[in-house]
Amino acid sequence: MESLKDYKENWEQFIYEDELKPTINPTVRLSWLRSKKMGIDPFRTYGKVKSLDLEKYKELINLATPLTEGLYSIVEGSGFMVIICNEQGQLLKVIGDKEPLNHANTMGFIEGADWSEEEMGTNAIGTSIVIDSPLQIVAEEHYAKVCQSWTCSAAPIHDSDGKIIGVLNMSGPREKVHSHTLGMVVSTVKAIEYQLKLHENMQNILMMQKFLEAATNNIDDAIVITDTQGNIIISNEQFTRLLGINKDQHENKKLSAIFENQILTSTNKVRFLDKEIYIKRQDLQPSIHCMVSKIPIYQDKKWLGSMITLKEMKKVRHLVNHLTDHRAKVSFGEIIGESRSFLDKVQEAKLAAKTSSTVLILGESGTGKDMIAQAIHNASDRKNKPFISINCGGIPRDLLGSELFGYEEGAFTGAKKGGRQGKFELADGGTLFLDEIGEMSLEMQVLLLRVLQDREVIRIGGQKVISVDVRIIAATNRNLRKEVEKGSFREDLFFRLNVMPIELPPLRNRIDDIPLLVEFFIRQFSKNLNRSMPVIEPGFIHALMKYSWPGNIRELQNILERTMNKSLKDSLTSQDLPNEIFENTDQHKHEETIVLDRNELKKQAIIHALKKNKGNILHAAKYLGIARSTLYRQMKKFNIQ
Repeated sequence: MESLKDYKENWEQFIYEDELKPTINPTVRLSWLRSKKMGIDPFRTYGKVKSLDLEKYKELINLATPLTEGLYSIVEGSGFMVIICNEQGQLLKVIGDKEPLNHANTMGFIEGADWSEEEMGTNAIGTSIVIDSPLQIVAEEHYAKVCQSWTCSAAPIHDSDGKIIGVLNMSGPREKVHSHTLGMVVSTVKAIEYQLKLHENMQNILMMQKFLEAATNNIDDAIVITDTQGNIIISNEQFTRLLGINKDQHENKKLSAIFENQILTSTNKVRFLDKEIYIKRQDLQPSIHCMVSKIPIYQDKKWLGSMITLKEMKKVRHLVNHLTDHRAKVSFGEIIGESRSFLDKVQEAKLAAKTSSTVLILGESGTGKDMIAQAIHNASDRKNKPFISINCGGIPRDLLGSELFGYEEGAFTGAKKGGRQGKFELADGGTLFLDEIGEMSLEMQVLLLRVLQDREVIRIGGQKVISVDVRIIAATNRNLRKEVEKGSFREDLFFRLNVMPIELPPLRNRIDDIPLLVEFFIRQFSKNLNRSMPVIEPGFIHALMKYSWPGNIRELQNILERTMNKSLKDSLTSQDLPNEIFENTDQHKHEETIVLDRNELKKQAIIHALKKNKGNILHAAKYLGIARSTLYRQMKKFNIQ
């Protein structure tokens, strides 16, 4: 994700030097080119206000306003505005907080203003009309400088024939960019479009119910809407699932007939967000640990009722930590492989488990780095403590800091009341697994290095020093030495991490393990599909061993799962495999030759071991460093008597 500084540099290079960086969003790139071709002044300071026949858009305004007010009530007080526009990009209605509205007036962002791309250049409203698709424009992605203090999210509104009849836009401070904002706009637009399809004489309450049902059922949270008396108007499917009751058991009842919690059942206009409570039902069922928010709903300043959202705490923890719990689930006994190249690395991992040193696991994607990390934790003296995993490449860099170090209440807009622990605190006494460490930004590398040196963290927005006892295991598919040479990875951090490096071999370098892996996965999929274990024909294994496996074990697992889902036979042959296994076979000739050479060497090694130990199988197996069962299998394979 690009930083605000990157957006500014991209814009200045294009405006002053006609240079377009390859990292620029393609939609923005094309819009900038159109804007410059149309001769739009990027330094204009005020929008153009044109005459507007509001009567022409009365139906759209009347229909969309209650829904946009409901959308605004969710973001009220956070500096956002919600705007309804016509099909030409003219502003029809603007709803927002006082301060952003005043700022909007100074730039001509008012009702009647023309915010089409032809008039203002690249912006969410006008460009979404041009491309006929939802769009978020951040800071200096706007072509006109006057718009660059905003982050804007817009989506076209279509009639039943698919024709654009308007646009819904949400604008807020540039630093509050978030993909969820566009998602909220799109959900509201879908509700508006749905309402347009309803008969114009349908009662407003039915229209609201249909909107709420359509909108809330597409949200993961449990949602219930009540009127001012606490009567349940509508709830979504997640609400009924959370309670474990049928819809007819709570519809048209008072909320107080279901819950004992006063905070939920009180009939007032109170608004609160993310309160952690135990929901107590009126029956004898166990309490439900939830994160609850209550938001009053208004129309024309009249309080209509409240929307209550509930998240189960176990789901909240999953979202926060990006895992189901804090336990490592894999041990060394569950790791499959008998090839020498792989067993050597497993042995290195077992040695690492006996220490508290930092481990750096290297290897291509799909080689099982996360499984080795879990196994190391479970074989260490920290096995009864938390194992916390975080994907450094899967979290936006702006959020990674708060994920790792936590934050205090009020540290930033939207910060949870009471603050929140970071991954280092959650992993105290245990292991923190930093996956894809090579994707971490240089700024974050500095902070991480400090924690590794001092074993202390300070939450974002806080001053208190918190001591942490955390064992670090990092993993990457990048060559960190080359990244250090390129300047994208700090050398001092690399040396801190590279205490006990373990480089896992790709699957193409441990071909002999494929039969074991195939048997394991096929047995696993058979159990999941409630089927008998099929016979695995030699041709099936042979075809898999000839393939180069660029995706490693993860690719093998996916191929086998796909094969099992498609085949209902009692045996698996090479004909059951997808075509990709047999494509470009010429490129595998070299690997096949290596496999054949290796097999010949292995055969000669077994013969030598048997001769040296006078045919004693146990002693020969120990001499070779393999299990006796493995030696029997290899002797059978090479027809050694």
